[in-house]
Amino acid sequence: MTQMNDNAPATRTLREEELTARVKDTVIAVLELDISREQLTEDTSLYSSFLGMDSMTLLHLLVTLEQEFGIEIDDEDVMNAEMKKVGSLIDLVGRLVVRDGAR
Repeated sequence: MTQMNDNAPATRTLREEELTARVKDTVIAVLELDISREQLTEDTSLYSSFLGMDSMTLLHLLVTLEQEFGIEIDDEDVMNAEMKKVGSLIDLVGRLVVRDGAR
């Protein structure tokens, strides 16, 4: 008799929550922000005065995310993603983790 894994949806949600937390922690560290993870919402604009990010900082952030997650973010990935909000950055990393089979 095959048992169903009742934990599968919870595990997936946990992984999504972990991914979100790790991306937010990386953003906070790279930008040297003195805020909590909860203050950095998925709707926060990447280019808001709150974050103070510019194109060079975004490049540094993307390289750090590549190292943190073992993924490769190429120009096409960035161009296809709407890199406007923290949520879009989380979505990009999530897609690349699945694509690259990363950690």
